Amino acid sequence: MRRIQFLLNTMASHYSKVLEPRTAMRITWLLLLFTLWLQPSTLWAQEPTHTAPSKLRVLLFLDPECPITQSYMREIRNLIADYEPKGVTFEAIFPTYTVTDAEIKKFFVKYKVPLKGRTDPAHITTKRYGATTMPEVVLVSGIGQTLYQGAIDNWYYALGKNRPKATAAYLRNALEAGLQGAPILVRKTEAIGCLINE
Repeated sequence: MRRIQFLLNTMASHYSKVLEPRTAMRITWLLLLFTLWLQPSTLWAQEPTHTAPSKLRVLLFLDPECPITQSYMREIRNLIADYEPKGVTFEAIFPTYTVTDAEIKKFFVKYKVPLKGRTDPAHITTKRYGATTMPEVVLVSGIGQTLYQGAIDNWYYALGKNRPKATAAYLRNALEAGLQGAPILVRKTEAIGCLINE
């Protein structure tokens, strides 16, 4: 308000020298409104506020029988260890018709992954996010917005073909950006793995 009062007084005193007081005040108000419309941030500037990012959730579409899913279990375990302490939650979805809850539990015990999973035989969650491959990940914001979807990284570049190690950590980069409230540069990639059957 002090800034506005100062502007009004300055402009009014300037225009009152060459115009009638009433006309000067009208012009002053019009200029002020025009300035507010053009650059509101200049007049209403405040100290920047930092808000905590919304809670992030990672959905992992997996298949216990898929070799590429099996290959990624170590990295999935590392992701959970690195990001759960930062408030990120992980959930495994199994869209395969034949998998059972007992098999899911056995699968996670075998690979020492502290994760709970659930079946999705009707593909309700799978279709909601448009997942087509296992493994495929979807990073979701606290308000349900998809922030990133696709491969965990670029370790596999085709079926049965992988690099010695990943050179682009898609999910990790998205998580880091999401936690900092920064833009996610890569929002979609192609997941390589076993196809989800309709």
